[in-house]
Amino acid sequence: MIREGVGFWRRFRSILLGGVFLGLGAGCVVVDQRSPQELEKAYGPNKPKVQDIFASKEVFSGEPWKIYLNASDPDGDMTFIQVSLWVPGGGVLMPVRLEVPASTGKELSGYLVLYTSDLPFSVQSFGASEITIYVAVEDRAGHVSERAIASTRLILGAKEEPPPAGKFQERYLGTVPVSFMQMPGFGGLSNWP
Repeated sequence: MIREGVGFWRRFRSILLGGVFLGLGAGCVVVDQRSPQELEKAYGPNKPKVQDIFASKEVFSGEPWKIYLNASDPDGDMTFIQVSLWVPGGGVLMPVRLEVPASTGKELSGYLVLYTSDLPFSVQSFGASEITIYVAVEDRAGHVSERAIASTRLILGAKEEPPPAGKFQERYLGTVPVSFMQMPGFGGLSNWP
């Protein structure tokens, strides 16, 4: 009887470990193993640039916040928009990479959306909470632009300002996902990012 139980657990452990390794293998990303020099030779030496950013200085808590940006890359190989977010109390959105549509590798204009209803309740209900977003673009060669920064305050009754006329396209570029890690022990004060 005990031998049957031990045999069962050995088989179960093998199946479980196999499933874990299969799951990890399926989630792996193939990373380009070429050197920076080889990548620059293949995709070009120029760094992309966020030329302009606009976001309303106030937004109604719970409403979507649009962050408009114009970016360019002389080599035409922009691939990602990098986004991170800072909220009161030291909450940091884990930096995320949003894919750039292939047709916009040289010039990019449009807006990102952050749904403030996805923010922690304490941020939404805390009067005039300020949130700051950091945006950069990355190209295939691994070059990353300087970060552009925009901030807003969550205020009851606020009306979102429209962007300057004719400066940005009304093109949806992606949604900023909200999942936070808490910065330890600074009481909301930190030098990040």
